[in-house]
Amino acid sequence: MTDFFKKHKKFCTVVGIIIAVIVFAGYLFALFLPGYWYGDTFLYEKGYPYSMVQFFSGRDIKNDADYELTIAKDGKTTYMVFTVNEAERSYEITSDDSINHHPKVTIAENDEVIFIGTAKSGFLFDENDELFEPPITVTYDAYEPTEEELFPSYTWLYGVSQNVKTEIRGEPIWLISIIIVIAVCVFDMKFPDFFWNLEHGLEVKGGEPSDLYRFIQKAAWVSAPIVVVIFMILTFTTHI
Repeated sequence: MTDFFKKHKKFCTVVGIIIAVIVFAGYLFALFLPGYWYGDTFLYEKGYPYSMVQFFSGRDIKNDADYELTIAKDGKTTYMVFTVNEAERSYEITSDDSINHHPKVTIAENDEVIFIGTAKSGFLFDENDELFEPPITVTYDAYEPTEEELFPSYTWLYGVSQNVKTEIRGEPIWLISIIIVIAVCVFDMKFPDFFWNLEHGLEVKGGEPSDLYRFIQKAAWVSAPIVVVIFMILTFTTHI
C-alpha cells in the first residue's frame, strides 16, 4: 500500500482531494437543511420552501414517534396541523401586534378556542396576565411520555407561527471550527517553520526545530482529518 502511494502520489492526492470536496459539500448541504427544532428532533422542510403551504417532518428516535407539521399563513392568522404518528391536531393562531408591542394572541385547537391573551418575550400570558404554560421541568428519571404529551406546547406553536425564517439543521459554530483547523493545518504544511519561528524566533539565532517538534507536527497533520470528522459529527449531535 505504501509503495503504491509512493508510485502514484499525485493520483492519490487528487483522488483524496476530490473525495474530501464531495464529503464537505454533502456536509454543507446537510448543515443548512431548513426546518424547525422540536425538542431534540429536527423537523425537515419538505417540498418547496417558498410555497403557500409548508410541510415538515421528523423522526423522534428516543420516543419512537413520527412527527409531521403543516403550516399555512393568511395575514395575521397561521393555520397549523401537527401529527404524532397517526394522531392529528389542527391549530389556528392569530396574532395582532397592537397593544404596546405585546401581541394579542388567540389560539384555537380543533376549532375550540384554547387561549386568549398576550405574548411577552416569547411566553404566553392569559387575560389575567398570568403565565399560561409553566416552563418545562427537566427530570432525570426514565420516563416514557404518552402520545398526548408528545404534542407541542401552545408556546412552541406560537413561536413557530411567528418565525419568518426557518432554522437550520446543524450548528454553524462547528463549521467555523472546521475551517480554522483546516486553515491552520494547510498553512503549517505550506510553511512548516512559521509557528516555530513565531514562538522561538526571538530567542535563538540560526536555530531550527528538533526532531521531536517535527514528529509532533506531522502527527498533528495526520490527526487533523480525525478532528474535522469529530467536528462534523458534533455539528449534528449538539443543539445549542
